[in-house]
Amino acid sequence: MDLSKSPEIVVGYWFNDKKCQKFGVEELETVCRRRDIKLVKLDMSSPLEDQGPFHMILHKVTALYAQALSDDPKAVAAVKMLESYAANHPEVFIIDPLPGVRKLLLRQETYQLLQHTLKDEKDVFTPRFVLLPTSDLKANEVLLKEAKITFPVVCKPLTAGGGREAHEMDVVFNQNGISDCAVPCVAQSFINHGAVLYKLFVLGPVWFVVVRPSLKNFYAGEQETVHFNSHHVSKADSQSPLNQLDPVDKAEDLPKADPSVFNRIVSIVREALNMDLLGIDVVVESSTGKYGIIDVNAFPSYDSVPNVMEHLVDLLVFRTTRCSTAKNSEGQCHPLIFASPDQPQEDSGVDTG
Repeated sequence: MDLSKSPEIVVGYWFNDKKCQKFGVEELETVCRRRDIKLVKLDMSSPLEDQGPFHMILHKVTALYAQALSDDPKAVAAVKMLESYAANHPEVFIIDPLPGVRKLLLRQETYQLLQHTLKDEKDVFTPRFVLLPTSDLKANEVLLKEAKITFPVVCKPLTAGGGREAHEMDVVFNQNGISDCAVPCVAQSFINHGAVLYKLFVLGPVWFVVVRPSLKNFYAGEQETVHFNSHHVSKADSQSPLNQLDPVDKAEDLPKADPSVFNRIVSIVREALNMDLLGIDVVVESSTGKYGIIDVNAFPSYDSVPNVMEHLVDLLVFRTTRCSTAKNSEGQCHPLIFASPDQPQEDSGVDTG
């Protein structure tokens, strides 16, 4: 099949069953048909060479990568096949490029990238962090001190994708509490932020901000470790006692969020990862008003984002068109990053104040 003569854009896609159901693939297929895009579901147990050709591949392989890290043989084979196909077909645009997806799978690598990328920023940062490889309390005390980690500390699983366990975390208030954390883990200084989380949902050059509940303010002390699931605490309708501010904290005036700073965060993170489909979790530090990036995810849920399928299909058309005009002499399709304007093109309509 000669794609250059095809009246349709042919997009191969792969999501696991959970993503297919939650994201609404049938609706995506309907919108794609209206825009002359043919979606082809990929079979990751069969050679991709026999399933194409494609203009583009759209995927959510985070869970697959996580399974491969656990040495699942089927996942390892599928990941190797996809990476080989991408390397052998540079003319096929991959949304999103696999190197960025791999980097986001491991929290330590994500935070290292953010730390390096944000080193010259005055009002945007990622909280200090360190890898705790073992349960050796003395060794962990040294690591925390060398990294200048302050309590409270949030202990997070190394892997940021792959299921419920990726969201199981602990808030630790003192050195002894570190023994409560499942190791290896990433320990990160907790930033008080008035129990408000800003979720930035990115679809290429368009982004949306959705305000969600978050953990209340915590302070170092002798209290017991708090175990929580970050997904449950930050659900839109969450009534968890962990996101209810204590009376002493309710009196403080929280800094008002600035959409122009969010816009800069989106541009910085997109460029650093060379990715289009991102979820960026941001908090505004209560004491300084600075913006802390506490998590970045590949191809998020886009919950509460209006017209998400239309925006996604716009991106597919945009990337296919750009790719066709950005090939080098060898036919390679170079990923292109287009920064958003100084103000976002569109947001969710949620007040950030």
